Amino acid sequence: MTTPIIEPALSVVMPTFNNEPVLRRAIASWRAPAVRNGVELIVVEDGCKDGTRAFLDREAETAWGARHLRVLHLDDAHELRCTNAGMRAARAPLVMAWQDDMFVRGEWLVPELLRVFRDHSDIGLMSLSRGLDHHPLDEPIGTWADLIDWRRLRSTIGPFPWNWFRIQEVDGVIRPWIVRRACLERVGDLDEAFVPTEWDEADLACRIRQAGWKVATCGYERLRGYDHLGSSTLGTLSDAYLQRVLKNGRLFHQRWDAAIVRDHGRTRQTWSRPQSVSGWLNTLRQIGTAATVRAGRKLKSSNRTPRAADSRQRTPDGVPRQHQLPTS
Repeated sequence: MTTPIIEPALSVVMPTFNNEPVLRRAIASWRAPAVRNGVELIVVEDGCKDGTRAFLDREAETAWGARHLRVLHLDDAHELRCTNAGMRAARAPLVMAWQDDMFVRGEWLVPELLRVFRDHSDIGLMSLSRGLDHHPLDEPIGTWADLIDWRRLRSTIGPFPWNWFRIQEVDGVIRPWIVRRACLERVGDLDEAFVPTEWDEADLACRIRQAGWKVATCGYERLRGYDHLGSSTLGTLSDAYLQRVLKNGRLFHQRWDAAIVRDHGRTRQTWSRPQSVSGWLNTLRQIGTAATVRAGRKLKSSNRTPRAADSRQRTPDGVPRQHQLPTS
């Protein structure tokens, strides 16, 4: 009889709702990393009406599932509460908030993430996609667009070109992210005042920073450590959704604007990525790919009218400016 892993190094929390075909891919992508790195995968099934529950039951009965997969069942609790339930059940010293449309790609990724938290004890929370920096802006927040005004909120992976090799301190995070369980024990879970979702992890990041840890980011999605299906399939956001986000954003700023005024001007710390040989080789490949893409864009831009070419704005991290929500 296969027994569950006793002392996992990493607990991955994955809420899911009516997304069985994609969930299958997400779980499959974790099979080898879980075995190699001592990972437990906690899937939080939120009242699915498709074949998700039956699939998870079958998966849990396999030898791999018995050792590495745990399944929790909730009923229409939404992502925030599901994530909290998974984090409370987690047994590892590191807990990752993952989504069911994200797929591990690089075999070097999980070992590097474990080394980051082993080598840098001051990092309490780290995003694997992009981080957020908050800036004081003495203007009212009347619409969703005001929340993501570039003068108020900027997404970043750190200054280019060093962001290929460094971890960058930031104010907030975007999913997926990893947090020390010690941080959660000190400051608490995601605040359910932000249900169903959005701005919850920005609030958590501020509480972790207030407790004395650093919050960081590294562009592991750009490095192809993992793929996020939602990054390419995000559709138009409904008015009702934007109103919910606006409500949560206002709550966040009511809580933290004084801290933003006080702390925004501080010097952000950086740390070197603890890369393996395969990690270094991957980084060099991705730099080459990105350079080719930039060269192609530059060639296309040179064929446009000057006005069109100049209209492209870039951030200091070397990628086209994008407004990103504080959470995924």
